[in-house]
Amino acid sequence: MAKERVNWALSGMTCAGCAHSAHTIAEGMPGISEVQVRYASGAFKATIDAAEFDLHSLKENLAKAGYGLTTEYRTPQERIASQHAALLRKRNELILATTLALPLLVIGMMHLMVPWVMGVQFFLALALTAYFGRHIHRKAFQLALNLATNMDTLVSLGSLVAFTFSIVGWINHQHQQIYFESAGLIIYFILIGKYLEDRGKASNSKALAELIALQPQQASRVEEGKEERVPVEVLELDQFIRIQPAERVPVDGIVVEGISTIDESTFTGEPLPVDKKQGAKVWAGTLNGSGGLLVQVTHTGRTSALGSIIDTVVEAQGTAAPIEALTDRISKIFVPAILALSLATGVFWHFYMDSPKALIYAIDVLVIACPCALGLATPLAMVAATGMGSKNGLLIKNAAALQMAQDLKFALLDKTGTLTLGAPTVLELNWSQEPSDLQLQALTALNSKGTHPLNDALATHLAANNSGALPAIKRFKALPGKGIQGKIDGLTYYLGSANFFREICNTEPPTLTQTHSLFFTDESLLATVSFEDALHPDAPALIQRLHDLGIVPIVASGDTPAAVAQCAAALGLKFHHGGLLPQDKLALVQEYQQRGRTLMLGDGINDAIALHAADIGMSMAHGTAVAQESADIVLTREGLLQMSQFFVLSRLTMQTIKGNLWWAFGYNIIAIPIAAGAFSVAYGLELTPIMASIAMSFSSLGVVANSLRMHNKSLS
Repeated sequence: MAKERVNWALSGMTCAGCAHSAHTIAEGMPGISEVQVRYASGAFKATIDAAEFDLHSLKENLAKAGYGLTTEYRTPQERIASQHAALLRKRNELILATTLALPLLVIGMMHLMVPWVMGVQFFLALALTAYFGRHIHRKAFQLALNLATNMDTLVSLGSLVAFTFSIVGWINHQHQQIYFESAGLIIYFILIGKYLEDRGKASNSKALAELIALQPQQASRVEEGKEERVPVEVLELDQFIRIQPAERVPVDGIVVEGISTIDESTFTGEPLPVDKKQGAKVWAGTLNGSGGLLVQVTHTGRTSALGSIIDTVVEAQGTAAPIEALTDRISKIFVPAILALSLATGVFWHFYMDSPKALIYAIDVLVIACPCALGLATPLAMVAATGMGSKNGLLIKNAAALQMAQDLKFALLDKTGTLTLGAPTVLELNWSQEPSDLQLQALTALNSKGTHPLNDALATHLAANNSGALPAIKRFKALPGKGIQGKIDGLTYYLGSANFFREICNTEPPTLTQTHSLFFTDESLLATVSFEDALHPDAPALIQRLHDLGIVPIVASGDTPAAVAQCAAALGLKFHHGGLLPQDKLALVQEYQQRGRTLMLGDGINDAIALHAADIGMSMAHGTAVAQESADIVLTREGLLQMSQFFVLSRLTMQTIKGNLWWAFGYNIIAIPIAAGAFSVAYGLELTPIMASIAMSFSSLGVVANSLRMHNKSLS
């Protein structure tokens, strides 16, 4: 029987280590292979052989480890609603936990060893540990049953041992060995980190909402000469639909009747409406102009270009950042090592040294080695980087981008609206011969009646020389896909495309490489108007900066190959690709990724798939909402200079994270031997559990302080 590739959802994961353990469970079962588990997005992908695969057994084995497998397809709307509901619950829990954690912290710092204070600490710590830490403890227990560990194991053990030992110390009136605040605050700090992480992941759902909003819910189906409004999902291939003026296209299709222009800017990123006539393709989500169209359906729903983009965005969201997964990979070694070391410490002091402090030393090792500093090393640096970036016009949405920027090889740069200003301007207005005043006024008057963006650009150009009243225009007519015409002082003037000129004058138009319009009469060509989209003033400096960093800049655009080649030549770039559809940009990104880390800079919906697929996706301040939500980085200020600052921030962030990790591990290397009593006999140096708890807290404060130092750095 043929194998099948499935895309399911997995819940119950709390860290990247969970994705690893779920992957291990699934890979160990018959009939399943090529398993991919994504912690951030909750995706579970695999290839299954129905002849050997047992879905019930897989669900059962995953459930034993605390994971829930959902095989039913969930729409993007359902995923968004579920994600936001879960985030709201966590936020409310965190607010409630804060009301307990703050007084516990204050009371613990006062070190008042009186009965009523101990009682307050006990109940505050009990609530934080038992209730707010319930998910952590449950996950640690379930993993233990499967002979596995992750960060939850140390957090749970550190909290529970601290709490249990505090109760023993309280009962025995050993006040120096009570550290309820550590038991509760360990849980609280982890809750903060998890909430911030989940909030970052949830922000990606806005991109889906923007994409879904482009898809009309109704369409005008035409059958046997009758029109009927029907839901889009009931449309079938080869049926016919009527698209009215100013209506959004509901499906992919081919025009069989009518002439119009369609604004594809939300899909292609290009600002100019595209002429459509019989045989032309139209795309779901684009906006029809002033003409009506009869369209034959070729793709609907998830098979349309827009539907494909939506599915791709869903699939690409939330890939685990390598830098965030690092501490979880380390914990696979760190946790068992600390557990073994704690046990060995107790055994050594009890059986070989006959010390009454054997249990204290064993617990000291657990408490002092609690992985708060290790767990906070990356998130706190990212929080600092996010705040610093926002002050400098950089919205950091994906931590992986800050790491991957260190070894980038290629930068794919969209042209229109990115390397250029995104608004056409008149490059040249060439008259066939010296124009008369009437011809100048006729061009100005006729152009003022047009609604095409090229008319706006020409109007701006002509405004400087415009004086006095314009002549009246009679018999004005706008011909979609061709141009405009009108009679002035008994003579008909035309302004439009080369095909319009060919039709009226029955002769070949001049050959021009730029976007252009022709101004003519029935008898002769009067003028040609060439347009360009000017380079962004920051573009040359950006290209130079990329070269300085050893990154190869490449222009990748949906504009015509000739226009893209001109842009590349103006910037001195050797590599350029034009005429790209969204799927082409995706393929281009994947092609360059085979040769090295690749960045994609874009601003349109057509860039969404490529932005997600690239190692780093970056969008502009004026970019579409979907492009911004699909990107890892958004330049929130107009201009390209923030892109250079991003590379500085990346280097600074990586230095901070490495410093945090050195601190966290250096602390453990020094503190654990002291906690284990290694220097107690020779030097009398030993710790009580509360001292170990304080030391553990200071290890976290060191990470916090180092991360905050980033705010004093400059990105210029």
